[in-house]
Amino acid sequence: MIDVLSDYFVRPQRSLRELAGAAGSLDTLHGDAEVCRVCDDSRQVQNGDAFLCLPRALDKAQGFVAQAVERGASCVISVGLRGLDVPVAHLALADMQAAGILLRRWFGTEASVVRMFGITGTDGKTSVTWMLREALRRRFGKVWSIGTLGWIRDGGEVIDIGNTTPSLLSLHALLCAAVQADVKAMVCEVSSHGIVQQRIAGLPFSHAAWTTLGHDHLQDHGGFKTYAAIKASFLEAVAEKGGTVLGNADDLGVAQRLPDGALRFGRGLFRDDVDLAWEQELPGILRLCQPSLTGKIAEHSGEVCIGDIPVGNFHAENMACTALLLLQSGLTINELPRLLDGISAPPGRMQAMNIDRWQVFIDYAHTPEALACALQAARQFSEDRLILVFGCGGERDREKRPQMGEIATRLADVVWLTSDNPRGELPEVIATEIESGMPHPYPAEVHLQLDRAQAIAAAIDDMRLGDVLLIAGKGHESYMDIDGKRMPWSDAAEAAAALHAKSGVMEFRACG
Repeated sequence: MIDVLSDYFVRPQRSLRELAGAAGSLDTLHGDAEVCRVCDDSRQVQNGDAFLCLPRALDKAQGFVAQAVERGASCVISVGLRGLDVPVAHLALADMQAAGILLRRWFGTEASVVRMFGITGTDGKTSVTWMLREALRRRFGKVWSIGTLGWIRDGGEVIDIGNTTPSLLSLHALLCAAVQADVKAMVCEVSSHGIVQQRIAGLPFSHAAWTTLGHDHLQDHGGFKTYAAIKASFLEAVAEKGGTVLGNADDLGVAQRLPDGALRFGRGLFRDDVDLAWEQELPGILRLCQPSLTGKIAEHSGEVCIGDIPVGNFHAENMACTALLLLQSGLTINELPRLLDGISAPPGRMQAMNIDRWQVFIDYAHTPEALACALQAARQFSEDRLILVFGCGGERDREKRPQMGEIATRLADVVWLTSDNPRGELPEVIATEIESGMPHPYPAEVHLQLDRAQAIAAAIDDMRLGDVLLIAGKGHESYMDIDGKRMPWSDAAEAAAALHAKSGVMEFRACG
């Protein structure tokens, strides 16, 4: 449960029988009770709560139920669980869809007019979510977003929500909060875990977009094919309910899996196979805080220019996805410049640091595809060497490590291999697996420095005029995950300290 939402979990008292009827589950209701609050964490149950026990509990469910009852739960609502011994009133729901319907009744959002946009994809979903929230805010006023960066409310206030896609109960409470605050739209990142665990069940998505398909979280989903099918299932579900779905025509994995009737965006202004085309116009060599990058967006009815685009072809691609979502929301192509000109990229996505003459970017890239895109974007700024500091996270997708090693040495001139959220793994083992993908002899200059702060400092100390440094993997993250503990961390702060030492400048400003 998100603490700041606690007030929304308390609703006007209803009987468990009424909620069972709304979910079409009267035949699995045993007893009755009055409900004034729903809680999905047995450790936080208060006297009189309804305890919501979800399928992920599996063999621990009986223990959670016992704990909830001991803490004073008046009833239990279980989902997809069999054989539970429940000594209080019990409603057994068949699946998460029934739970979603019940929560719509509980939170009073059945007649919600809040537009809900769902963005999925291996890479790009955070940027599209950020851009779409900002564009919709310019047009409609109150718009919220939910995702990797947190819950972003009016005025840019950010509240940590723990996961990219929070729990089913929290998401329904967020929709309730949006209804009460007269929010016009909510833009939600939809992760593969959020889809497969059905945390989005019952939410009224009117639009869904799929940005990219790459390699991430494969160890959790049983391989790439299953991971891809999970992503596709979200768009299929939205389409089946009459929503608008769209995807990236230039990503073959996405394009091949889009449901019938899906809309497409793609690069190249003179194409008949897409519903929206985009092109970015770039000068030869870029400089940090470039005053204006421009791009064009076209559909069958016309073409417009968008000014001051964030750095990187992938951001132009993200903006095209955003533009197509805006057009499918009833806006016209001529409104796009006003909504998209000067729009920013989210923190930690090719975030440029302007300190004296040195060109340094911070980026969240932690997949092979994202790392390649970030390096290609940084290369546009380089007059001499492209330097990279990166590592791979522990206990995550080991197969992507050698792929990222190969990409690093192919696209960068100097590579500093370091640590990145090792979690319970040895950083030395992770580095060895990354290095196994690097061709021998190395096509780039390669250094090993597992202390990330020292790696960043050494890379910056080695910079010469005309070089560009990309620090990849952590982006906006404010912690380093080591042996189950989250230690305070900031790539931007470490880079700033090293740049100050190099340049003698005591202040810096981040741009982009």
